[in-house]
Amino acid sequence: MGSLLELQELLMEKDDQIKQLEAVLKVRDNEIVELKSQLDKFQSVIPYAGVAGVVSKVRARKTRGQGISAEPQAIKTAQELVSLSQTTFPIIAKDAR
Repeated sequence: MGSLLELQELLMEKDDQIKQLEAVLKVRDNEIVELKSQLDKFQSVIPYAGVAGVVSKVRARKTRGQGISAEPQAIKTAQELVSLSQTTFPIIAKDAR
């Protein structure tokens, strides 16, 4: 059996590896969110054919261009909204304005 020092060292190495893997996972999750957002944006503008080569009826695109306006879908933004909804603002009397 290893000594206590060796076991602590092994535990620290595993903790470091877990932190590195969590960082990689966070980067991938952010990339997935960004790619899903881009895919939704492109699918809303560009018509696409049916699945497995079956041609479906595709609506003709309007002659006028369409703009896309959407909030970012990042996790950070959702957390900011939650913290903002819990914020209380001071009440100022009309006379003081």
